[in-house]
Amino acid sequence: LKLTDMQAAIGVAQLKKLDQFIKQRNNNFHFLHENLQSLNKYLSLPVSADNATPSWFGFPIRVEENSPISRNEIIKILTEKNIGTRLLFGGNLLKQPAYKNILQKNKRVFPNTDKVMNNVFWIGLQPSLTNAMLNHTINSLQEIF
Repeated sequence: LKLTDMQAAIGVAQLKKLDQFIKQRNNNFHFLHENLQSLNKYLSLPVSADNATPSWFGFPIRVEENSPISRNEIIKILTEKNIGTRLLFGGNLLKQPAYKNILQKNKRVFPNTDKVMNNVFWIGLQPSLTNAMLNHTINSLQEIF
């Protein structure tokens, strides 16, 4: 991508805010993580790797197999409540034609890729989220279950 001068100027200005953006995203992550623990029977919440300090872009959630409601139903309800979600991936890359011969040749199977594709979604953690917005998300998920 080639940036225009205007885009570059905006980027430089945004870099001055980077530390605050990262701090707020992490605050949003921890707020959701802490307040959604009561749903851990049905939802698997994200955890960072040991010795990692992530800058959380989003809050990935995996819907457990014992959940009384599917991921797609959860997303539908959240969308109706004006809570934006995204799928983690657009599909299982290993099922794309480019991988067909590689997987057959190596006789490798990756069962978790379909689980991720079918059961994971995420909620954004943009710095502009307010406590009211985060509480709306938490309350909505708790109502679903």
